[in-house]
Amino acid sequence: MRLVDELAAHRMLYVRALPTLPDILLIDIPPRFAAPTLPMGRYYPIILETPTELLEMEAFLHAERPTAIPPNLFDRRSSALLTEDIIFARYAPPGPAWPWLLLCCWPAAYRSLVPSESDQFAREIYTIELFATLADLEATEMLLLETLGTQQVLQIKYLADNEGNA
Repeated sequence: MRLVDELAAHRMLYVRALPTLPDILLIDIPPRFAAPTLPMGRYYPIILETPTELLEMEAFLHAERPTAIPPNLFDRRSSALLTEDIIFARYAPPGPAWPWLLLCCWPAAYRSLVPSESDQFAREIYTIELFATLADLEATEMLLLETLGTQQVLQIKYLADNEGNA
């Protein structure tokens, strides 16, 4: 079986807004494989930092294998991104019925507050949240900004339009 034929048959690439940010491949997991532990109960986000990683992921999804396996090729791979700042990046839905994404990149000072055996960070640096609407994303973003605002100076820059396709 190939993951691309069933588990990862319905997927969408969210393209980076800046060259330093990753692309995100979002797989809409079919109901028979979905679980409540997945974002929104059905999505599997994959953070891709380079075009080579995208090619590697596509080869992984197209490879023949005896059974379905999680598409976790990059989950534990270290990120190449180094930052001293917290970065929030909004990814608008690239097509109808796809969710909004909020990617957060956390510097080492914040990651060190979380137990190292925890699975809180993808690629050791990222968290990602999915939202049905821009309003839901903005509410979470505001909560994060309010929480962090008392701890450090914030610079906020909006780079992309907020239209999306959701």
